[in-house]
Amino acid sequence: MIEDQNDILDSRIKLHDKHRFEIKLDIDLDASGKSSYEVETYFFVPRALNIGPHNYGKEKFYNSSQRYIRFRTPKISLGKLCAPSLETSPLNRIKQDLGKALSGAGEQDLADTICDEFRLLGCIIRGEIRDYVKVFVEGLATYDTSVPAAQRKLFVAEGLETFLADLKNLETALASVKANISDPAVPVKVKETAAFFDEYVSLILEEYLTALIEALRRSPAVRERFADVEAGVLAIVTAQNRYRQAMKYPSVLVPGSSNEVIIYRRGVLKKFISSVLYLKAEFSEWEGLTQVFFGLAAGGAMLFAVLVTLFFQSHFAMNSMPFVFAVVVSYIFKDRIKDWLKLLFSKNLTRWISDRKIDILDSSGGGKRIGLLKEAVTFISDRDIPPDIDRLRRLDNITSVDEEGKPERVFKYKKEILLYPDVIIKSHDRLRDLNDIMRFNIRELVGQADDSSVDYPYVDPVTGELRVAACARVYHLNMVIKYTYFDKDKKVNIHYERIRIVLNKDGIVRLEEVKLA
Repeated sequence: MIEDQNDILDSRIKLHDKHRFEIKLDIDLDASGKSSYEVETYFFVPRALNIGPHNYGKEKFYNSSQRYIRFRTPKISLGKLCAPSLETSPLNRIKQDLGKALSGAGEQDLADTICDEFRLLGCIIRGEIRDYVKVFVEGLATYDTSVPAAQRKLFVAEGLETFLADLKNLETALASVKANISDPAVPVKVKETAAFFDEYVSLILEEYLTALIEALRRSPAVRERFADVEAGVLAIVTAQNRYRQAMKYPSVLVPGSSNEVIIYRRGVLKKFISSVLYLKAEFSEWEGLTQVFFGLAAGGAMLFAVLVTLFFQSHFAMNSMPFVFAVVVSYIFKDRIKDWLKLLFSKNLTRWISDRKIDILDSSGGGKRIGLLKEAVTFISDRDIPPDIDRLRRLDNITSVDEEGKPERVFKYKKEILLYPDVIIKSHDRLRDLNDIMRFNIRELVGQADDSSVDYPYVDPVTGELRVAACARVYHLNMVIKYTYFDKDKKVNIHYERIRIVLNKDGIVRLEEVKLA
């Protein structure tokens, strides 16, 4: 994963799977009336992949990309989640609202609120356990005997014991909530949501604590030092599958079987729990001004056909072969002219207008419009590449003729987002900052790539025998990303990233960051 820290934008680029990479922006909002930022991504695609405007249009690009805008998971430590004095804790709010439901308040809004709090609690628990385990795994790596004692991260010892104690307190607190859920006065929707939450937390504990056990067993020195912690964590992990089986949850691991259910179920639960963070997007395909220009393209082509027809009609009879031939030719050219004009408009108008406009709506805030997203994509010629982008693309060239050996086509994806922080803050006291996530699928780009391995004959320098070596064939998709945003002092900031994505016919091989300094 490649990370970079900015003032209000933290960017992370990572592999999502074999064919997709993900660009994630963490956006810190202030209380001003508007907050805006712009992202320009330049894709430098090797010409050997035969990608261009003739076979990779806007529709294919948008079909290859997924974009999400969601609230960032609030940061509440596991210890504070269980603190009765913390009003913002979803666990405390669930207890309070369940008390109302048990006293006879059966309003639908109350049930919806409790369900949202369960989902938010699931998101917070997952985020905290994930982050803690990541820190501990990195810290435990320094406890190897080869690492000098002075360089070991001493916080890991106390932190692990506190983490284990917090997990046990959380389990106790959740058990008391489950006892109240079984009451007949609790709405069915709340009971079902609580069951999904319960199953999800069990899977989260099993998944991340298994990684922690692996780190605790990595070396004899670590295992000896943290034997008590390992035993405590192991007890929690081994209990989870038995618990889900006893509760008759579908996500039960059966050794020796395909276990497709547990992976499918985990995905369903994750989407359900995370839905409390996601914002709605209402797409408006192709802005009106774009359609006006595309209409002009069609009108111009039609005008050409009509003028040709009138010209030949005045010189030849309508049933003559010259007139018929002229009408057919004008029809052929009409379609070509229309396509050429649409391509011309599409290529040049993205400087001022966008392909799509998306209203960002708050799904839990009454559907209020909290922002606007505009995006546009187009191929650009070498001469239209901005000087700052061109300089960064050439940054790692070894010689001045490097470009001749790796010709490329360039397309640009531009995204503008305008947010209304004041509207968000009025509706939420915990969900404020946002994640802007884009996933891009490279399948369409490698459709015409050569095989990922090629045989390379050579002569063994020792024996003189002819041999064949299997060599990997890869392509370099280079990206330059330009972020433009206003900081908290309303000053314009510009930040760049340069990423190289190494591809082959089978998918993404790796991501590489190109240092800009």
